[in-house]
This record gives sequence, C-alpha cells and structure tokens, in this order.
Amino acid sequence: MAKQIFGSGTAETVPHLPEPLGLVSSLIDSRRLVEAREQLDASSVDPRLVELMRLKLAVIEQRLEPSSALQSVLAFLRQDPKDPTALGLYQELSMLQYDAGRSCPSHSHPPPRGR
Repeated sequence: MAKQIFGSGTAETVPHLPEPLGLVSSLIDSRRLVEAREQLDASSVDPRLVELMRLKLAVIEQRLEPSSALQSVLAFLRQDPKDPTALGLYQELSMLQYDAGRSCPSHSHPPPRGR
C-alpha cells in the first residue's frame, strides 16, 4: 500500500479551489486517481489551478519527484507570491520532502536561534 503523501481526503489540503478542483483534490487525497484524472480532463476552470492539481496528481502517482513538483510550484509563486493554492501545495510538498529527510527550499536552513 502506498504511503499517504497528502492530506486526509479533504479539499482543505490545497485551499481556495473552485468546486470542481476541490473535488479533484479530495479524490487525489483519497487515492481515487482515475476519477481525479477524469475530472481534471473535463475541467474548464483556471488552467493555472488545473496545472497545480496535475502536479499533485503526478507526485501521488510517483510519476514526478516532489522536488521537481516544488520547482514548478515555485514558478507559480514567482508570478503570484500570495496565490493560496500554490502556497498550499508548496507546503504539502515541502512537508513531504522534510518527512523523507530530503532538503527543500523551506527547510534548507536551520531556524534562527531564539533570543
């Protein structure tokens, strides 16, 4: 059985998704990947959001390393640093990298010492 990578099956793991993609995120979290792909293929919402969900799906299916997906998410964040969907996915991927003992941009330096 595959290790649970992302959230607990709720769309809250990647926030602020329009309804069709909230369902896709939940399907991915629930490992209902064929259904998630079908929903993505039929989606007519913002292509940027669809691409972010495709990245999440690719990581779950182990077709894409989380570090590579992080680089793509960072490209989205360079365009809009406050994009809540990209930020949510960045956090998920960062935690996945951290849990696996791999470096990632958000965990590459120790936190500053307390004063």
